Order: sequence, then structure tokens, then C-alpha cells
Amino acid sequence: MDKQKRMPDGWVERYLRLLQVDEEAPSLAALARLTRSQLLHVPFENITSLLRYRDQGSGVLLPLEPEQMLDRWERRAGGGVCYEVVSTFERLLHALGYQVWSVAGQISFPGSHQALVIALGSQQYLVDAGNGAPFFEPIPSDKTSEVHHAGLAYRFRPDDGALLQERLIAENWTPFCRYVLTPQQPAAFDAAYRRHHLPRESFVIGPPVVIRCTLDAVHALRGDELTHFSMGGKQVEQITDVDAYQQVAGDVFGLPALPIREALTFLRTLDGAIAA
Repeated sequence: MDKQKRMPDGWVERYLRLLQVDEEAPSLAALARLTRSQLLHVPFENITSLLRYRDQGSGVLLPLEPEQMLDRWERRAGGGVCYEVVSTFERLLHALGYQVWSVAGQISFPGSHQALVIALGSQQYLVDAGNGAPFFEPIPSDKTSEVHHAGLAYRFRPDDGALLQERLIAENWTPFCRYVLTPQQPAAFDAAYRRHHLPRESFVIGPPVVIRCTLDAVHALRGDELTHFSMGGKQVEQITDVDAYQQVAGDVFGLPALPIREALTFLRTLDGAIAA
């Protein structure tokens, strides 16, 4: 991906308006404001990728276009998974003068996740805004740190030249993602991007996943189960029909134009084709 590519006139201004932040010189405080706003305004979801697979197929996937992504976010018609968020947010940070590069993380297969590393002076920070997790702040790469939000807990610690993300599950820190902090090579990104668009290779081509992080909660739809995490505990409800999915998309996730009906129709067709 050519990060020097000229963006359409007004793209940066539109993006900052979406995030409701002003343009500032690069700094840790400014990066934190951008990161927080990115998470608050752009939910994590696989609907966009599902419909990309429907329209293009796994063999002819077109490059991600930041103009199209921003347009979708402005219309409240989608968010994105890691590679969509990273490719778009990286363009913004680069345009604002940050020294930034995309890195690979491994959750399942190598390169199955993507995040950003930003250098500020001699310090490097991880920004993982496309993880479906409440990582509102840049994460230092050279020391152990913890994130606690809405009753959920995460730990990041250096691990032999990488950064390891762990999650507190049943009172135990459980490895979840290992980030390699050097720049991801284009060929490696392309291979992982294509693999995500293969049925049964990852969650991307599968049942709906939509996650929204707010300042006091995390709302997560996985399949037909909607879970609300807060300091008051965890609440779970079942989504029973297509109308309920569409209502939840708008009321809970702030995406009233999310084409989740189309995605559900495609999934039924896809599941039938796989079963056959």
C-alpha cells in the first residue's frame, strides 16, 4: 500500500470532523485523543468484509480504499475489522505528520491481525483500534501495562522483541495476540487479507460480529448473541429475527445504515453452498 498516495481534497478535514477532533501537531496527548475518538466513532464489524466477499470473491479482492471507508463511516453504514481500520487510520496519522507503520499480530494464523506502531521521539507506541477491544490509549511497547474497562481486563508486555496482549479470563492471564513491532511487508499483508476472505479461515466470513466500545461499556454482537459488558456486570440477550438485527445495529451500535440484512441473506446462501 502506497502511504504517500495523495488523498482526495478535504479527506483529512472530513475525517477529523467525523472524529470530532481538531488538527494538532504530533504528540502523545494528541495521539491519545485521536485513538480514543477513532474507537468511539468507528465500531468493529465484519459485515463490510462479508459483502466485499459476496461482491468480489476471494480471488479478485480489490485494494482497500480509504475514501470508500471514510464515506461508509460518515454514512453510519459500517465500521471495519483490523485491516480496514488500520489502513484508513494509518493514512490519517501519516497525513498529520506522525511516523507510523502497520504491524502484524497473530491471533490465529500468522498475520491474522494488524495494528499500528507510532514513533514519538525515542518511544514507540502500539495503537490497536481495530481489535474490538477498549484500547482507548496508545500502549507503550517497552514496558508492561494493563487496560481495565467495563469489567474487562487486558495486559500488554514485551516478549522477545514483540508485544504480547493477554486477557484476564477466569482469573488467569491468557495470551491472545502477539504483535511483531517491525513494519509488515506488503506481500504478507496481502496473503493475510486474502486468507481472511476465505470461509472457515477466520471469523470474518462467518456469522455477524459487531462490537462498539463506549466510555462506560462494551457491546458485542456475535452471531445471535448480544452481550453488554459494564462495571455492573455482563448481560446477554438473544437476537431472534432480521428486524431485531437491524434495530440493534442502529440503537446499540450507532450504525443505522449497516446493511446487516444483506449480510444475513448472503450468509444463508453461503452456508447452503458450503453444506452442499
